[in-house]
Amino acid sequence: MNDLPPSPSTPEPESASSLPLDELTLTPQWVKSAAPSYQNFTERDRGPRKHDRFDRRDRGPRPDRPPRERRPESSVKPAAPKHRPMHRPPADKDHRPTKPATPSRPPAQFTPPVEVAFTPDDKAFASIVGTIKQSPRAYAFFDVAKLVLNKPERHVVKLQRPAGADGKHAPLFFVAAHDQVFLGREEALRWILRRHPGTVFEQTKTPIDPPKGNFVFVNRCGLTGEVLGPPNYHEYQSRLVRHHQARLAHMPFEKFRAQIQTSRDEAAVKAWIESLSSKMEFKCKLDTEPKMFASREELEKHVVADHGDALVAAVPVVTLTGPASRTLEHGAIQESVRLAWQHERRFPLKTANAMQTRLREQGLHFFKDTKGVTCVSTVKLTRFETGQVVSDHVRQIVEFVRGHQYCARQDLATALAATSGEELLAKDLHWLIQDGYVVEFFDGKLWIPEARTAKPAPAPVAVPAAEPPTSPS
Repeated sequence: MNDLPPSPSTPEPESASSLPLDELTLTPQWVKSAAPSYQNFTERDRGPRKHDRFDRRDRGPRPDRPPRERRPESSVKPAAPKHRPMHRPPADKDHRPTKPATPSRPPAQFTPPVEVAFTPDDKAFASIVGTIKQSPRAYAFFDVAKLVLNKPERHVVKLQRPAGADGKHAPLFFVAAHDQVFLGREEALRWILRRHPGTVFEQTKTPIDPPKGNFVFVNRCGLTGEVLGPPNYHEYQSRLVRHHQARLAHMPFEKFRAQIQTSRDEAAVKAWIESLSSKMEFKCKLDTEPKMFASREELEKHVVADHGDALVAAVPVVTLTGPASRTLEHGAIQESVRLAWQHERRFPLKTANAMQTRLREQGLHFFKDTKGVTCVSTVKLTRFETGQVVSDHVRQIVEFVRGHQYCARQDLATALAATSGEELLAKDLHWLIQDGYVVEFFDGKLWIPEARTAKPAPAPVAVPAAEPPTSPS
């Protein structure tokens, strides 16, 4: 017996913009869905296993080895005679020296510095609604929410600092030009100057007169390797002090000075002279009138003081696209997004709550089945009333589905098509589904809610008879 055909008014989606229906499944594991984000890594990315060097089960057979040469018998040493081990009485357990147990330190628990929320992208949301509206079937609501979380392109990520003791939220610092979020203004500016210096300033190299004098050797720092110059150079002492303060301030100056090395290589002397034959100048691109700075440190101070607010915005909430949230370079914020996504994939309560109102506004309806699963559909659920009169064909369908909840169309066709006919059976089932008396889930399973007890008709209110008018005496 063939399965009942679908109604001609419920065609399968053909639009390229519709989302794949194999992801809208009622199975909790979502085995048919594509690999979601944050799970696109191989076993090799996990690092070596504990016993990898001893486990050869997946490495194939050993390569052939040449046979080992056997030594002549004359060169083989005779085996040492075996001696019976001396019997030692067991030590008293009560007097064994015990090593004090060192308390194990529990691993530090990560505290997310931001709160993360996922909401559907407008384009993806419209595609989901369009896919659901193409048939009267019902979908598990949490599976629809997981459909939003399956791919970064389908959702938007909102970030916010947790509320403090006063109930207020500290701001986040957003670099809008690069979709990056930071917890502090200084680290955001430092990130821009280190990762994208070309957007802030440009540097030019200008030739100048080289230093004059008889330079035979140069000194270099033995700890950092930086060339400090020859001792007879007039700026040598000041360069020595600046290098110590900038790079090795934690070390006593005399100890740093003892680590200085001397190089008499002509190439090293020539390279030092060439390095002082030009100077670097830095021009800030953010100024209306160009300003030149002799060092990068001076330029960065100028950028932080005069252009910090233009580069970094302090905002209470940051909204990012899904792909942008996967490229955040702040480690703690990136980890917060990853953990929040994994939690929502297991139980998408927040994502579902963010979608419920929008789905209602699109004319979709919600109900719970016998198992307590919240479902969404274009058809509003309707219950039969106790004692409601229907045709024999409809009654047979209702009784069979009610006695075989979550049965398939094929089961219904096998049981009733012989007596009712496939065409009439399909017509009656289509009417029951369209009017909400029978629910057809995405996987084709049928379910009917319990009948509703009819409300008793209100008792008629007795109206007292009007008294006859009394005649005047």
